[in-house]
Amino acid sequence: MKRVVSSLILASVLMAPGVPAEAGSHWPSGLGAHHGKFWKKGDVRHKLELTEDQVRSLEQIYARNQQTLVDLEADVQRKRADFDGLLADDRNDDERIMAEVDILEQARANLGKARVTMLLAMRRILTPAQREKLRVEHERRKDDD
Repeated sequence: MKRVVSSLILASVLMAPGVPAEAGSHWPSGLGAHHGKFWKKGDVRHKLELTEDQVRSLEQIYARNQQTLVDLEADVQRKRADFDGLLADDRNDDERIMAEVDILEQARANLGKARVTMLLAMRRILTPAQREKLRVEHERRKDDD
């Protein structure tokens, strides 16, 4: 009984959606109407006064990283399914379940690091003034939600 209760508690904690690595950041997160392409939103592009060269560079960075992010997201989903399968099987021991937690969390960390790496490359394209405008715009939109 104690094992079942501890497994249920662990499952409830891990079922909560993971926090993206860039949470709390002023950088836009992965998905949305433009799939994270903040520079595609006309009003944002206008407010930031992005040049054509900057837009092209942002697109190139996104394109270079897109498949890696898709692959890492799929890996997280596979690891999550494996973990869920272990929790559903009462024959698995706590040690094995905890080892699977480590594997799942490592996959999430890899995805988070890849996202942040892409965002850091994008940040280098923007001027300090543009980064500040983006931060303000992100805060404004967050407050509207």
